[in-house]
Amino acid sequence: MTDLQAEIEELRRENVRLRKLLKLTDAEAAPTRGTQTAWFEKTPSPVDARSSSQAKVEFYAALFGARRDVYAIRWENARTGKSGWMPAVEGGWRKGRAASDIRHLPLTPEVVAAHLTGDIHIGLYPMLRGDQTCWLAADFDGQAAMLDALAYLKAARAIGAPAALEVSRSGIGAHVWIFFTDPVPAATARQLGTALVREAIAIRGRIDLRCYDRLFPSQDVLPGQGPGNLIAAPLHGKSRKLGTTVSPTPPRRTVPRAPPSTPRTSSSASTPAPPPHTSG
Repeated sequence: MTDLQAEIEELRRENVRLRKLLKLTDAEAAPTRGTQTAWFEKTPSPVDARSSSQAKVEFYAALFGARRDVYAIRWENARTGKSGWMPAVEGGWRKGRAASDIRHLPLTPEVVAAHLTGDIHIGLYPMLRGDQTCWLAADFDGQAAMLDALAYLKAARAIGAPAALEVSRSGIGAHVWIFFTDPVPAATARQLGTALVREAIAIRGRIDLRCYDRLFPSQDVLPGQGPGNLIAAPLHGKSRKLGTTVSPTPPRRTVPRAPPSTPRTSSSASTPAPPPHTSG
């Protein structure tokens, strides 16, 4: 218990330091309850440490709504030290396997549960049918990634968008997630993300955000048969123990209904293309 209390106090001190650094107001920093709907037909109830495993999985799947007909899985080669991502398929990938024999595995609650416990690390494909998405993620990499990500987070909160910050798997990068009440065109979501990058640059007082890498979804439309770019799913069980893939800030409130040009924020491929670049 003593170690836990010490860790909580350290996190509180870090929170105070970051708030002062970014000059966040109480309204910008204070968490509020939000409504997130994406994967399931009804909004899951709020969860906490006492909630059942099923409730936690449902809440996670609803918040990080993604394609359900395909997901990616992270692989590592202990001998060569190499690692990467590939779509999960029946029987695994084998050299010389005919494309007609490849069947993608669906993203199921059991897969999500395995990710949360750390048995596997999955990647999410955000592009839904009709080139729509349930969320937008901005990726930052490099030594100053957290400062750039915090500026982006502040820009999002300034317009009332429910943004959440995540420390990426590498520990030196960050993701900022924004959630929509309903699927929106990926092009519209990316326009929002680009506008927030410009606002974050103004907040940082620099010519650019050197650690900003890309947005997910990474395309306005899917041009081919592949599922598009993937992003590493957050809250990976083993990584959480190392302090990564976790979010120090909860999602913010749902913003009011907006004009059609602005997305409201909230709470199948037959022949797979080569595994696309992803954020760690």
